[in-house]
Formats: sequence, C-alpha cells, structure tokens
Amino acid sequence: CVSTGQALPYTRVDELFRQGLGWGHRLGQEAHTGYLILGECVVGGTTTALALLLGLGLPAQDKVGSSHSACNHAQKQAIATQGLIRWKQLQGETISPDPLDLVAAIGDPMQVVVAAMMLTASCHSGVLLAGGTQMLAVYALARALANYYHIPWQPERIVVGTTRWVAEDSTCDTVGLAKLVSEVPLLATQLSFAESCHVPLQRYEAGYVKEGVAAGGCAIAAHLYQNWHQPQILKAVETLLELWLRQQAV
Repeated sequence: CVSTGQALPYTRVDELFRQGLGWGHRLGQEAHTGYLILGECVVGGTTTALALLLGLGLPAQDKVGSSHSACNHAQKQAIATQGLIRWKQLQGETISPDPLDLVAAIGDPMQVVVAAMMLTASCHSGVLLAGGTQMLAVYALARALANYYHIPWQPERIVVGTTRWVAEDSTCDTVGLAKLVSEVPLLATQLSFAESCHVPLQRYEAGYVKEGVAAGGCAIAAHLYQNWHQPQILKAVETLLELWLRQQAV
C-alpha cells in the first residue's frame, strides 16, 4: 500500500527494472525504423504518479489527472504525503538517492518497467509514451534512473501522447505538469466521441475516464500511420465496442 511507505519489495522493483531494460532493447530493435508505443493500465495510477513526482522533488500538487469528472486532488495528496512521510521515517537520517528505493516505497510496478523500457528503446527507435500524467511521471522517473545509474538514452526520441480529454481537463493541469517535468514534448489527439451513438463512449465527453489503455497514443499513431482523422478513428472504436458487446451477450 502506498500510504505505508512500503508499496513494493525492493527486490521485485529491481527485477522489474532489469526486465524492462531488456525488453526495451529487444522491442526497440524491432521498431528501429519507426517508433515503439508504450501504454499502461493501472488502477490508482495517478495517485502513485503524484507520489513519485513529489518524491522526485517536483511540486506536482493539484496537477495529476483522474478518471473522475473532477479530479480528487485532496485524496491523492493525503495518500501520497502519508506514504512519503512513512518512507522517510523508515529510512532514518539518510534518505536513499536511488530512484528504485522511491518506487519501492510509493510507486507501482508499471512505472519502473515502462521507464526502463523507454530508456533502452530510445537508443534504437522513437518512443511514444501513450498516456497522460502517469506517463509524465514515468518520464521523470526514467530521467532520474538514467542519471543515477548512468544509463545511455536518447531523450530527443521520446514524446508523451494523450487525449484532449486529459490535456483540456480544467480540474488538473497536464500541460503545466509537462512544463514542470520539462524536456519532453506533449501531444494530444483531438479525438471526439460527441457524435457516438454509444453511451459508454459519450461519457468521455461528460468528463469521465478521459484516457484508456494507450488510447491517445493509438489515435495519434493511426493518424501518423494511415492519415486517419476523426471519422475513421470513431468508426474503428465503435466497431470494436460493438464486437465486444456482442461477445458479452453470448
């Protein structure tokens, strides 16, 4: 639990880090003529993102996103602060400078895996971190890991790509967070579900969900790869949703 300051065993974090470095090399080499899309799906991930950003020394209060229509900043801040205080108490007088220790204290498994993959993949190909404020936290972690462990990487090959629902959410500050993290471009697709006939998709326009498993990044990639625009992407998404609904009805 994040609030305990002991979210993950260090040995597990270290193993995930090493696995991520290896997978980044392999997948980056396979995508060497293009770019690699890295997405995520983490329950409570914006809370661990906030804790990670704060632990890295970035004043990210009231900036991370949420699947709620209005971001629950106070709840996230309370959990993140409690976890960081508890971690520092457990550390004693000397706080470890190792970013992996910070992840073990208040992070989640996705963060260290994707950060490691991003670093090594960038030496072979472009990398699109598909997500919102969680991926900005991953970028900040990756940079800290590269500095601490002297890992070669190519930051100019990396971008963060999200949806307009995240980028335009007035109850958080994704653009401000990107500027705070600095040195990483932030892209946002203009995808809209306003004309969808499906209620679950319409909920995006009411301020719920806002992202998905690499949703923004995949929409960006569809445009770059096939020059798809709003009509084609909406049709593809609705087709997949309708297929899933039929499968659930069987």
